[in-house]
Amino acid sequence: MTCFDDLSIDVLPKIFDYLTFIELYQTFFGLQKRLDNIIRDNSTCIILSGIDLQSFQIKYSQLNFDKLRSITFRKMNLLTLHSFIEKLPMKQLESITIGRFTWHYYPKDLYEQVWSIFMNSICPNRLRYLNLPYHIRYWNIQKLSFDFLNLEYAKLEYISVTQMLLFMNHTPNLRRFQACLDAPHKNLFCYTIILLQLKYLTLNLHDEWSFEQVQQLLNICPHLKHLILKLEAQNDKKIMFEPSTWQKLIEEKLSHLKSLRLQLNCIVTDSNENIHNYQKSFNHAVYWQQRQPQFQVTIYRIQRTNSIS
Repeated sequence: MTCFDDLSIDVLPKIFDYLTFIELYQTFFGLQKRLDNIIRDNSTCIILSGIDLQSFQIKYSQLNFDKLRSITFRKMNLLTLHSFIEKLPMKQLESITIGRFTWHYYPKDLYEQVWSIFMNSICPNRLRYLNLPYHIRYWNIQKLSFDFLNLEYAKLEYISVTQMLLFMNHTPNLRRFQACLDAPHKNLFCYTIILLQLKYLTLNLHDEWSFEQVQQLLNICPHLKHLILKLEAQNDKKIMFEPSTWQKLIEEKLSHLKSLRLQLNCIVTDSNENIHNYQKSFNHAVYWQQRQPQFQVTIYRIQRTNSIS
């Protein structure tokens, strides 16, 4: 029977890959010199969760982060994030994930300041993956003065249309993009952005969008192959629920599309309102039948009451 101590130095890093950096350090660091050396060399990806900078520096002072390439921040407030940004070697990172902040009230100006410091701390030519939380909406993206030439995957939890367009204008080689967008904006028709490398797109469109606005949005990615789209429309906007409308859009604008997950929320304001069975229309249309299961359309009926002024 092989004991843990008998495992070769080539096998151990593969086992350690199943642990987060914190788990790895707290479990094995200090037991053996060879384990310490492996852990030092294995600190290319770390997850910081519920820890402040002072505790981090005390516990992990012996580590060298010259090889750090990926970092995830979780369960921390804005000021704690700020302190880590100023101390860690951010410019060498290829992947950055920032989870939702723990609840604290901060002025909008402070969010603006921290986000600006964060953006200026990273190297735009090295970063490949970026995942930012809801509060990125407080950042003025117009202040971004450089392009993320190597950024391939961006996930922004909630932003405005204007913020998305400005961001995309600085990411010419983006391959994957995921975001929740607020109400459509006139700027949608003012920008002519084409991302030829964008193949995967996931969008959750808040508020109501017209079909023309959705089409204009998708013009950004003519070579799209995989689309997940969620949006809502009033029951009387029948064009949004017509199978032939979406078929035409795909054939004319998204000819490379291989998979589609489309969720349409049909908004009904009157409980007695007659509603056409739009789901049945998609299920019986030949075009959509032939493309299942790669193309899937789901329509939900959402009851809402009109607000009384």
